[in-house]
Amino acid sequence: MISVVIPFFRSGELLGEAIESVFNQTEKDWELILVDNNASDETRLVAEKYLKKNPDRIRLVHEPRQGNAFARNLGIISAVGDYIALLDDDDIMYPNRLKLQKSALENQPHASLVFGFVDRVSQDNQKILLHGDQFSSFVHFRKCSPEVQKIVRLNFPDALPSTFFFSKKILNKTGYFDTHLTPCFLEDTDFSLSMYQNGDFIEVNEPIIRFRMPSSEFLKKKRKKVLSRYRMIKNQDYFYTKVIKHIQKKNLLEDPEIQNALSIWKARWLKELGMSFLGLKNGVSFGQKLLVKSFKENPKDFSVLRHFLRSLRSYKKRYLKYGDIQIKDEVMEQEIEFLIIENLYTGKHLCEFCELS
Repeated sequence: MISVVIPFFRSGELLGEAIESVFNQTEKDWELILVDNNASDETRLVAEKYLKKNPDRIRLVHEPRQGNAFARNLGIISAVGDYIALLDDDDIMYPNRLKLQKSALENQPHASLVFGFVDRVSQDNQKILLHGDQFSSFVHFRKCSPEVQKIVRLNFPDALPSTFFFSKKILNKTGYFDTHLTPCFLEDTDFSLSMYQNGDFIEVNEPIIRFRMPSSEFLKKKRKKVLSRYRMIKNQDYFYTKVIKHIQKKNLLEDPEIQNALSIWKARWLKELGMSFLGLKNGVSFGQKLLVKSFKENPKDFSVLRHFLRSLRSYKKRYLKYGDIQIKDEVMEQEIEFLIIENLYTGKHLCEFCELS
């Protein structure tokens, strides 16, 4: 049996489309686990409506701890199927998704995870914006030689969790989603990293889901009072430290190729963070410091200088260029004022969230 796990939060009527896509599968041996992760009333009503009509196919569980990792973990733990298929509450599966992925994993049982192409569609699901989108490998170590990549195994496909399909028993080796990465940032990338250490990934080379490209209004509703900039930064630093520890275990940390890849990776994240702070009223000096640190890590990236010059513009112009549509804040959170930039991406993470996992 395949257990389809759909955590739901604030998707409203879109959850109904996700559920319908499960019922439309050509593969009929499945159960559906709906995980209520403190959902909005309108979203919960949709879930309860389908549960009432299909009590033999759907189970509803509640996860009070907010975040994708907590919700997916409870769904997986609650599942009775041999296989797990994940789906986000605003995405839609094509009818042959489960059949294709089950067949692929049965034919290559030593693989750890099956994923597939996606069609990126408009918010209203009426238009395909990008057909058959594929996923590249984890970008930061792409320039390492094939020999180094093979040993360090950081070239995993960074796919969407709505395409994840795997055997439940593999979690005995890999573990579940890391709940430090809460509420919804890098937990899927981290899960892929763990999975890839225990087997190759299989790619279904045709679209298996419709991935809804959210509007800024939908993102604002979905992330309001949930996603904080400070927590995102801490999640990044935590994930970077996990990768460093992974490399250390393989005695490759001093390898010149690895060191170069790490510098380019740090420079990219520092630049992206710096750019995000340029969109805040009181974030300019913080953003500038991050950009300077980025340039020191990778002096070949001259785009950093361009962003630094833009930091001298008025707030209105900076917000138009760098304002964050997911968080929609205009000033830095108080916690960020005490964030020590020098300690970011050093491989020695420590924060107040670590004890909450």
